[in-house]
Amino acid sequence: MTSICLVSCYFGSWPRYINLFLESCRYNPTVDFLLFSDCGPLPESPSNVRVVEMELDDIRQRAREKIGIKEPAIHRPFKLCDFRPAFGVMFKDYLSEYEFWGHTDIDLIYGKIKDIVSEDILNEKEVISGKKYYLTGWFWLFENNDKINNLFRRSADYEAVMSSERNLIFDECAGAWDELIGGASILDLNTEIESMTEVIRREEQAGRLRTHFANLGREIMNGDPYRWEEGALYEGESERLLLHFVLLKNRYYFTFPDWETVPSRFHVLPTGFYRDGEQEGLNYLRALPAGKIARRWWQKMSKKIKHRFPWR
Repeated sequence: MTSICLVSCYFGSWPRYINLFLESCRYNPTVDFLLFSDCGPLPESPSNVRVVEMELDDIRQRAREKIGIKEPAIHRPFKLCDFRPAFGVMFKDYLSEYEFWGHTDIDLIYGKIKDIVSEDILNEKEVISGKKYYLTGWFWLFENNDKINNLFRRSADYEAVMSSERNLIFDECAGAWDELIGGASILDLNTEIESMTEVIRREEQAGRLRTHFANLGREIMNGDPYRWEEGALYEGESERLLLHFVLLKNRYYFTFPDWETVPSRFHVLPTGFYRDGEQEGLNYLRALPAGKIARRWWQKMSKKIKHRFPWR
């Protein structure tokens, strides 16, 4: 069985939904997760999740030593997005035993990874992305070798990107999401930088790279609720790799549960997470966290009022 390690860097404090992420990792025992962080240990984490204590300065030093960037502009955690494609080089000493490494965000829940990313795919492809349009920073897999780990160096702009204070979305497509979803080719667009999507598509077109771009994960709700059941994730009756709640979590009416123990079966609706049986009818109304929603709505409106009337 192909060995896989998914990597993430997270700094500050663990988010309120970390238990959901960890529980979904627990049900993927053949995949390892490596979290570089200054947030402290996660005592309830499963055995396949390892937290490595690092400060942002440590990451910056690795960028200097491993990539050769004289002044890597890692002064805030979000800038690390532009360094993700180089993690195979930066963390080579942690990843040497794996056949594939990848990047993962932690504001998501996984289904059964190996059911979606099959051994056939892993045997045939070198780069695997979570969307068919562009390389997805929230999930990808790279074959772990010097050729793939150094693909980022094939961008004419990687040194400028990593030396810039700005987040240039190098790990994905330089912000050209709408154009690519609309059917454009990254090779025909005049983006500000040569992103990893452009590098990979150019190598693929030249016959030098075997890729798998597919809509494996989801970030939106199109009507069907999601059901997570003992590690498997379903949208209606369709099995999914993951649900990334990057958009959902910013909606004032979407709330995360206060579960001490994550149940073996739960549902994700437009308003948040619900235990089995709470997701419909009167039970849904009873379980609806109206107080939380009202508080978040007021917090959001208060910010708008203060912005519009700063003297108040």
